[in-house]
Amino acid sequence: MRVTALLLLFTSLAAAESHPAWWTYASPEATALVGIRWEALRLSPFAAAISSELAEGGSLRFPDLACLRDAQQFIISSPALLAMVTGNFPAALLREQAMQASMKATTYRGVSLWIHPSKDTLSVAVVGEGLLLVASRRSLEAAIDRTDPESARPANRRYSPLLARAARFSQNADLWVIATHLPDPLASLFVPIDAEAKSFEGSLSLREGLHLEAVLDAGSADDATGVAAELRKSIPSLPAIARGLQVAAAESSVVLALDVSREQLAAAWRDAPVVVVAPPVVAAAPPVVPAPIVAATEIPPPRVPDPPKPEAPQIIRIIGLDEGPREIILPPVKKQQ
Repeated sequence: MRVTALLLLFTSLAAAESHPAWWTYASPEATALVGIRWEALRLSPFAAAISSELAEGGSLRFPDLACLRDAQQFIISSPALLAMVTGNFPAALLREQAMQASMKATTYRGVSLWIHPSKDTLSVAVVGEGLLLVASRRSLEAAIDRTDPESARPANRRYSPLLARAARFSQNADLWVIATHLPDPLASLFVPIDAEAKSFEGSLSLREGLHLEAVLDAGSADDATGVAAELRKSIPSLPAIARGLQVAAAESSVVLALDVSREQLAAAWRDAPVVVVAPPVVAAAPPVVPAPIVAATEIPPPRVPDPPKPEAPQIIRIIGLDEGPREIILPPVKKQQ
């Protein structure tokens, strides 16, 4: 049975590979590690869910830096939460984006830091143009101390045991999760399994289709049987593409496996419902009714006042003279202005 072979594979590869050197910034006390090959997932059906966690305001509390959204890979450890991010981060570009986010520049042991003004948002350490650390200021300084050759001798350095367990996923997996127990604050963001487990290892790959493998330690054979039964009950509620999930109990472990061909994945992606956001409805303005046009012949010409009449002369008539009535013409009287 494939799930039994998968369990044997996980066991045999436990220490078969070594992890990349830059993973050692993770805390030795880490209880969970998550790897995200963002360059492979950013255009996948999983991109929206993952980017919501990586964005400002998400559960990971990353700062709002565009260069982080364009990164190649994330390795995230907790507690305390610390992300190691690879990509291309030119100093001038990072400075511009950090200043736009109101982050303040400082240094610690020669490493440039960009500190976010909000305690609820993580800060950034610039290890190089190809590697950033994202964490609280205290966690950034602790990570720098662990890797500083002057403060920590190689013989005395401690590493998280999860690094060796995660090493086998470094080449082929696009998303992987290692946890010492479930539920876990970090691992549970990426593992939608409502079950208690003493450990969990799982990976997802989008190469040549969709391939998922996971093993969780339920603690006992009876608990494994119960967890497997509950997981099988949930399969009908999964998206159609995930209903081929295989679940089996093997001793105290529960093994999950899913294989979807490239053609099936493309069809499911193509047939996924598209949410169309309608443009906002704007109330139409009442129509403008033009005033009626009156023909020029119908418009009465402006009234021109009559010219003033000349003032009439004053005439005085004298009656009773011997020579008869006599009229005397006087000049007109000017009106006062």
